[in-house]
Amino acid sequence: MAYNTFTSFVSENYLKGFTPISKNIDIEEVTPFLEETELIDVRELVGKPLYDDLKTKFINQTLDTNEIELVNLLKRGISYKSASQALPFLNTKITSKGVQKLRGDYSEAGSMEEMKYLRRELENKSEYFFERCVEYLCKNSKYFPLYNVSDDVEGIISTSETRYDSDIYFDEPGDLRLNKYLYGQNKNI
Repeated sequence: MAYNTFTSFVSENYLKGFTPISKNIDIEEVTPFLEETELIDVRELVGKPLYDDLKTKFINQTLDTNEIELVNLLKRGISYKSASQALPFLNTKITSKGVQKLRGDYSEAGSMEEMKYLRRELENKSEYFFERCVEYLCKNSKYFPLYNVSDDVEGIISTSETRYDSDIYFDEPGDLRLNKYLYGQNKNI
């Protein structure tokens, strides 16, 4: 049996300390969503080349000051997004008997409306911190040359066109990556 060797930017203590996830939750219920959030949302946000570079430096503990600042912002977004994604599965499990709803002796499961509200709040917080990441990258683009680079294999480049789900329609949203030219070293290009 193969074991998952994924190393997240977010530790168990960080996740419990910066999100409403209570201390008594089995963290194994949430950790799969950390990997999902990083591989789907964060790689899309910063692009695969920068993501891979940051991850390697994080594991080897060789991040510089600017990269530490970016990773700290990413950790907040990852934490809230992972909590949001895990929420429906904390009291509902898929077992060999089908979908099962857990109940406790002294607790009552929240309603669907309450869960939707909590997920929306967690999503809003994750979007806020991910947007701060984009702003930080734009303002400090000279320190992150891999930000706007695509790899040849998967072609994952930072994009914002489909990053958030919203009920607001913009006819032609443009490309937020162009905003990087409004800040810092590249502001006159």
